Amino acid sequence: MFSIESFNQTYETEIIPLTIRDKQFSFLMPKKLDDFIDKSDSLNNFPMWAKIWEASLVLADHIAGQYKSPKTILELGSGLGVTGIIAAAFGHKVTLTEYDPHAIQFLHANAHINNCIKNIDIKFLDWKNPKIDSTFDMIVGSELIYKERAFPSLVSLFHKYVSKKGEILLTTEPRKASKPFLDMMMPWYKIQIWRKRMRAADATRTVLLIRLTARDEKDRP
Repeated sequence: MFSIESFNQTYETEIIPLTIRDKQFSFLMPKKLDDFIDKSDSLNNFPMWAKIWEASLVLADHIAGQYKSPKTILELGSGLGVTGIIAAAFGHKVTLTEYDPHAIQFLHANAHINNCIKNIDIKFLDWKNPKIDSTFDMIVGSELIYKERAFPSLVSLFHKYVSKKGEILLTTEPRKASKPFLDMMMPWYKIQIWRKRMRAADATRTVLLIRLTARDEKDRP
């Protein structure tokens, strides 16, 4: 059972305010990322979950603005919960997932302080050994496309959990890994891509919004 009192005693945090489509949110994030970095392998074990990424904001805004009827949504790599919690606040039923136990605690805390608990389920998810039973109208995720070795597991999750007429929405900054990922998706999914520009404190950033919908069975491998 999650306890916000115990969470506050365990973690040193700062509050990040966000506004999406005139709704206001607050997100707790770690004050010091160093507390979650494995010093023996800092390059490969940077805590991606512990930041608010521009890609998450683009995805949250898109879902809030474009999907008026309630959807069931599975979010992969939920991190601090920005996209999924905002989607829940706009009426969708969202399953937030993470692998890191600290991230799962932050998901509970952020769902709690944004009063979205009734629309949210929070689950541990190992991409290589997934144990979720449902299928979903949508699978969403931000900044998932950066490690090519994870792509086969991602494809397997998409096949397993998106409903027959569902869709997959992903956001990512353009990276070298983007093309091989899209090449891997092409036989299975129709692909639409939009370029979104966001002004950050230091620069204007480009974020790709990628929509995948299943090809007809006769057109798949």
